[in-house]
Amino acid sequence: MTVNGKIVLLGGASGGIGLAAARILLERGARVGLHYRSSADKLQKLVQEFGEDNALLLKGDLTRREDIEGMVAATVSHFGKLDAFITTIGTALRIRPFLETTEDTVDLTIATELRSVIDSVRAILPVLIGNGGGRIVIVGSDSGKVGTSGESVSAACRGGAIAFAKSIAREYARHKVLVNVVCPGPTDTGLWNDLVNNDEFGGKIGNAMIKAIPLRRTGRPEEAAATAVFLVSDDASYITGQAISVSGGLTMS
Repeated sequence: MTVNGKIVLLGGASGGIGLAAARILLERGARVGLHYRSSADKLQKLVQEFGEDNALLLKGDLTRREDIEGMVAATVSHFGKLDAFITTIGTALRIRPFLETTEDTVDLTIATELRSVIDSVRAILPVLIGNGGGRIVIVGSDSGKVGTSGESVSAACRGGAIAFAKSIAREYARHKVLVNVVCPGPTDTGLWNDLVNNDEFGGKIGNAMIKAIPLRRTGRPEEAAATAVFLVSDDASYITGQAISVSGGLTMS
């Protein structure tokens, strides 16, 4: 995966998949703006390891347009340009039947998993176009393809993000902007473990999903992250408008 010298803004860099993507990018020579919302402890270690010339900490909330615009501007100011954007953010909420899902949860999920994607792309597209092209990668979920019991609103957002990405890929291909979605299945992150181990309903749904995976295991964060990094690399120069499942065969389409 040829990403040496690329400038990447990474949304949700402190999460399981985000942190794995940050390390892969930095180890392969990319320079990365590392977004976090509250805790930067793990990211600070990356800054110490790879240096401030290569890793820039960016605190903000991707559900706030002004924060997004500020992070884009800070990345360009610090590194001189922007080649790619990866977003990995999602909600850390319990799995619940739809009729037990509160209005506040609906609003938060839409703001985090769909509106933040739209607003981020709106802020980043002009920069990529001005740069002569670039890559956008949205890390969503396989639920956006097939739906998931207990995650109806999240699945709707993930499905909307896929349709949005395909539309943007069509519109801006002439500007050499490539847009793709990575769709992980159950992945061994702290969020997943909390969902299946500390909640009875979530545990039933989660364990049933794992049993349905042909490879009979959850994914590792590095596996989804590697796919996202590949999509911003020079090796993925002819891939756009795709939603790629990283789910151990749980989804085959």
